Amino acid sequence: MSSLKDKTIIVTGGGRGIGASACKLLAYEGANVIVTCRTVEEGIATEKDILSKNLSAKYISHDVSKEESWQNVIEETLKHFPQIDAVVNNAGSYNYQSILDCTHESFKSLINTSLDGCFLGLKYGTEAIRKHNKGGSIVMMSSVLAKIGAENMSALSAAHGGVKLLAKAAACELGPEKIRVNSIHPGLIDTYTDEEFKKNYPDSVDSLKYEKDSIGMIPFQRKGFSDEVAEAIRFLVSDESVFMTGSEITIDGGLIAQ
Repeated sequence: MSSLKDKTIIVTGGGRGIGASACKLLAYEGANVIVTCRTVEEGIATEKDILSKNLSAKYISHDVSKEESWQNVIEETLKHFPQIDAVVNNAGSYNYQSILDCTHESFKSLINTSLDGCFLGLKYGTEAIRKHNKGGSIVMMSSVLAKIGAENMSALSAAHGGVKLLAKAAACELGPEKIRVNSIHPGLIDTYTDEEFKKNYPDSVDSLKYEKDSIGMIPFQRKGFSDEVAEAIRFLVSDESVFMTGSEITIDGGLIAQ
């Protein structure tokens, strides 16, 4: 419970799913966790859960696609803690539509959150970590769609492929400063019940059948869990991964090993 003692870590999309699991695990390991997301109720719920265990957390409302929102998160964080050690760019959107059904506006909206949001997190995270000149870690959440194609997922594939190579380019650029940049590539992860998914992504409900049919293709014969991805996040923001940068960690139960 001390691998991240006194480190301050920003986690975007921290109100639910992988983000919430990561916030709770990082706090348990001793970090000061900055929980950010747009949905106030979810962000506060994650914060309260952590604080109830006498651990350190602060919720800040955040739209990852807006530069001024990133600037506010950095400023607010530094009002409460002396430095920022890591940023986990986890927030993202979802789309399950054919190329013909996916409007340009829908495509741009997903790119704006999932790719542009990661770029802004990388940009402002780097600026914040440079302030103390001790190096740090930036984690970029991509997916297996950065490695393989899948029908009706052109927008996600474009965003996640961009995140993967953005992380590698940043790793080359920032390596001399000991700022590590790595990407995580989950496969199918059990982050929502069917009803929650329908509520959050009403235009993509057809993907529920696609996901259930895909489980049979996974050697482990199940979806992954948010807590399992959170463990990879913990590793990448800790000093245990001090010589890792530009790396891709795939967490998919063997889906793309075939």
